[in-house]
Amino acid sequence: MPPEPSDQPIVRARAVEHAYPGVAGASVPVLRGVSLDVRRGELLAVVGPSGSGKSTLLACLSGLETPLGGTVELEGVDLGGLSRQRSARFRRGRVGFVFQAYNLLPALTARENVALPARLARRTADRRTVDAALDAVGLLDVADRRPGSLSGGQQQRVAIARTLVSRPDVVFADEPTGALDTVAGARVLDLLRETATGGRAVVLVTHDLAAAARADRAVVLRDGTVHAELERPGVDALFAAVEHAAVRP
Repeated sequence: MPPEPSDQPIVRARAVEHAYPGVAGASVPVLRGVSLDVRRGELLAVVGPSGSGKSTLLACLSGLETPLGGTVELEGVDLGGLSRQRSARFRRGRVGFVFQAYNLLPALTARENVALPARLARRTADRRTVDAALDAVGLLDVADRRPGSLSGGQQQRVAIARTLVSRPDVVFADEPTGALDTVAGARVLDLLRETATGGRAVVLVTHDLAAAARADRAVVLRDGTVHAELERPGVDALFAAVEHAAVRP
């Protein structure tokens, strides 16, 4: 059993509001006053029906999107008080992302893609560390191949290795197992579970309730609000909460 998470949050969100442009200049609310903490040492799953605001919440918590209202603090720093450039510098090395779109550079090999964050931060990319990250996701044998010659699942695992190799304080993962088979998905979940220890944390958005059941805590969204929170959730409890969230009043 993983160690108990710390009560000290690494991410604190309060009354977060967000919306996107709709037709005829109208805005479409996506998040409606979401408040939550991400504790150090915690694997937090965010689940809910399609369109409930899961990916938008992830973007706001990670600083990729600026909320239209409310605050998001990362390690005690209000991201809304930083310029876009200062926010990017502050998050570098502290935050890692696993996107649904793999965002690999097609001209680089798998090994070079994994080493890219270190190069961008002007650090030496240690080959043994990079190869260990590829080996952890079962892809050391394709280290010299470019993304175009890899399957979607392999590209996803390269993207995950690229995120984890820099050991960020908090990892935000949007459907990280969506393109993976059962064996590869379990391997990735094991890595994310191992990452969420000590002072580090992982926030996982997923439709896979079996994956969410491995979390320390699950937040269920409904129409951009927190519908329920479950500690040490089981699949049955998650299914019931998500099913209830999908029912319109």
